[in-house]
Amino acid sequence: MTMVLRDRMREDIKLAGLAESTGQVYVRHVKRYAEHFCRPPGQMGSVEVRSFLLYLTCTRKLAASTLIVYAAAIAFFYRYTLGRPEVMINIPLPKRKRPSINVPTRDEVRRILDSAHSDFHRTMLLTTYAAGLRRMEVTALRIEDIDSAANLINIQNGKGGKSRVTVLGPALLQELRDHWRRCRPAHRWIFPAKNSKGQWEDRPMPRDSATKAFAIAKKRAGITRRLSLHSLRHACATHMLEDGVDLRTIQVLLGHANIETTTQYAHVATELISRTPSPLEVLKASR
Repeated sequence: MTMVLRDRMREDIKLAGLAESTGQVYVRHVKRYAEHFCRPPGQMGSVEVRSFLLYLTCTRKLAASTLIVYAAAIAFFYRYTLGRPEVMINIPLPKRKRPSINVPTRDEVRRILDSAHSDFHRTMLLTTYAAGLRRMEVTALRIEDIDSAANLINIQNGKGGKSRVTVLGPALLQELRDHWRRCRPAHRWIFPAKNSKGQWEDRPMPRDSATKAFAIAKKRAGITRRLSLHSLRHACATHMLEDGVDLRTIQVLLGHANIETTTQYAHVATELISRTPSPLEVLKASR
């Protein structure tokens, strides 16, 4: 892909309002598509796209989710950058399979929080769970995002560049205040990065550092099953559902565009299911 086409695709990505990370992946995938044939993508079409996707499927044996991203990147390029949307017509694509969700129990959440290797990281993990935040959201939290008067956290530039509000609560507010008094960051970031001298910097903590902090806490807690930092967000949604919060409210708090994304938590809310009376119980009680 020529530099001119690459720059134009980046401009189209900005106009479409896609996240910067998504744009980088799209450009990289189209570049790999062009390199596979050693030809400019503008000189290729449906035959090459089909051949490339078959190569990724049969030779590279990539997962369906990865294939879908490749196809989306190539489709975006042909549709918007080259103005040739017909290229992707009649090319079958795999359906995205919703991955199974691993949700920590309440006891596991407590153990993970208690096993954090510092108060700083414990508060970061606790905030992720309490407010149902994504990794990119918790690491980018600023002091002005905390609205204690309204009992809300304002999430700026969440997934897809969208903003939303989520629950704060008095317990989390007190934890954040204690955290601020302990750390005394010099800037606006609630969870800032540190330099080699151990001084706070005017930038958020790296996302990989948040991931590592969770992995360390999970290992120290003696939990061996597959969980990730994002599992704390799943736990927040599941535990709220078990506590009687309705799905629509959870959808808004977590920033799900589609209610179907939120309903997946109903499948794992075992405590809620166990408390649900059988219609037979109601029938017998009405006699």
